Amino acid sequence: MSSLDSFRKQLFPGQSVHSVDAGKAKVRLQQKIKDDTLDPDGLRHYALLLEVGLNSFRISIMDTRDSRCLWLEDYRFSSIFFTEQLLEKLAGIYEDHTLLKAGFWHSIRVSFKNQLFTLVPQPLFRRENAGEYLRFATEAVKPTDEVFYYKHPNHDLVSVFAGDSKVADWFRNAYASRNVSFVHHTSALMEGILQHADYVPARSLCILVEPSYLTIMVTHNKQVEYCNTFFYLSAQDFIYYVMLVVNELKLSADNCRIVLYGEVAPDSAIYDNLYKYVRNISFGNKPSAIKFGFHFDDILDHRYFDVFNVYLCE
Repeated sequence: MSSLDSFRKQLFPGQSVHSVDAGKAKVRLQQKIKDDTLDPDGLRHYALLLEVGLNSFRISIMDTRDSRCLWLEDYRFSSIFFTEQLLEKLAGIYEDHTLLKAGFWHSIRVSFKNQLFTLVPQPLFRRENAGEYLRFATEAVKPTDEVFYYKHPNHDLVSVFAGDSKVADWFRNAYASRNVSFVHHTSALMEGILQHADYVPARSLCILVEPSYLTIMVTHNKQVEYCNTFFYLSAQDFIYYVMLVVNELKLSADNCRIVLYGEVAPDSAIYDNLYKYVRNISFGNKPSAIKFGFHFDDILDHRYFDVFNVYLCE
């Protein structure tokens, strides 16, 4: 039996999707969606997109021929304090995950989800100074971090960011026969917002929400005016950071437009508290540049926006 036949048999035993043994890795599989059109013979046309944070690991697969999303998985971790613990969780997920271990992808892209980033105007950017730009913006960069950069081709901005070098090397080793590229989650968020068919040129606060942090990006006329990530412990903390940005940019709370993405619901304490201060609040839509089958109808349109849009970071 060829390696491809073996892969197909393991991925689709009895026409059912191979399930990852999340219990062995002691992680919670929050979400799993597979499009019926996923074909093991087509992996050379598929982009594997991975987003890794201290408390989460997300996977999406895109068919590069028609920009169709074929797969989504969302793993959540708890009590991760050291890089070695994170790598142990990743190894556990990969151990029995035949699809992830496949080596013949069209492309592989890893998105780091952290606070270690800055945006530099492209005319001022010098590759040899990337580390200096980042360390000037944040003191949290560690000697064990690797510095990367990503040029946004249509926006004259360069994202300079860091990720743990051990994590980066782990993914490189996992896909030794392929070139693994790295981006930051704010780059995926930016490309998704600015390339969206529903983009509004008026000044907007786009907020990506996670259980313990939020990323605020302010856009105006296809330009990014502000971007930062904050940790929060309560809905009150969340509102504080949003209003801090509103006041810092001298925006009007009465006219301010806010679009929410990520892990937030209309009946959440965050939304209820935010609505007391800003009335023009809406939830974002799925990326317009990506196609989705009916299997993705059950997830709210504003969820996983940054995960899907890693695909747009060419």
